[in-house]
Amino acid sequence: MKKWIAGIAVLWLAGCSSKPIGLNYYMLHEPTLVAAESSTDISNQPTIFLRSLSAPDYLKQRNLSLQLSDSEIHFAPKHVWAEPFDRDFKMAFSESLSVKHKMRLRVQSKWTNPAQPEYILDIQLDDFIPTYDGRLVLKGKFRLETDGAPPQIVRFNYWLPLNKDGFAFSVSQMRLLIDKLTNDVVTRVEAGR
Repeated sequence: MKKWIAGIAVLWLAGCSSKPIGLNYYMLHEPTLVAAESSTDISNQPTIFLRSLSAPDYLKQRNLSLQLSDSEIHFAPKHVWAEPFDRDFKMAFSESLSVKHKMRLRVQSKWTNPAQPEYILDIQLDDFIPTYDGRLVLKGKFRLETDGAPPQIVRFNYWLPLNKDGFAFSVSQMRLLIDKLTNDVVTRVEAGR
């Protein structure tokens, strides 16, 4: 009996002394991306209201994902999003609009300026993933509308080569693909003005 108790105690102590799993956290938005001024009145900037953002279930997971073949996805157990993906995507999209295009993204219905034209945007992400063939893919559709004009429904399919390994590089490339999506939306907004 004493041997059993000693054996259980040894196993319990070994379990307690094992090293914890280290996690790597990633942010899709870039806190260091800032405008020239530290404080700016943005109330008169053109506004895009992001009415909806939909994403596939694999992007709603905490773990980052990687496509291993044409039908298999791997969820990295040690590589996780620091924020929920949809919130982080909205922050990255908003940063790109604000810093690079002087436009405002609104995600709350309370923040509005009736004197400014407002564009309504719906984004459907179909894929946003590093692929087995060395590319990063962002695919989906967006719907852009404004008062008095028929809505534009646009299918997009952007990709970049992944010429370095690692999730940190993949996430930095994801930011560039969000910039491409932002540029596409802004180009259509400006063409409609």
